[in-house]
Amino acid sequence: MVSGFNPYFLGTAFLVIVAAIFLFTRQWLRALPFGGSALVLFFLGMSRNIDNGDGNARR
Repeated sequence: MVSGFNPYFLGTAFLVIVAAIFLFTRQWLRALPFGGSALVLFFLGMSRNIDNGDGNARR
C-alpha cells in the first residue's frame, strides 16, 4: 500500500464527481462507475480500521 493512501478522501472525491455528473448532465448511467468506485473505497477504508480487540482500531 502506498503510504498516505486515504480511501475515505478518494471516496469522497468520487462522490463529488457523481453529484457533479448528475447535476450538470442528468445522465446517471455515466455516474454509476464513479459511484461504485466510491463505495469500494469506503469499504476499503472501513476494512483498514477493523479493531482486533487491543483497543486501537487504527494500525
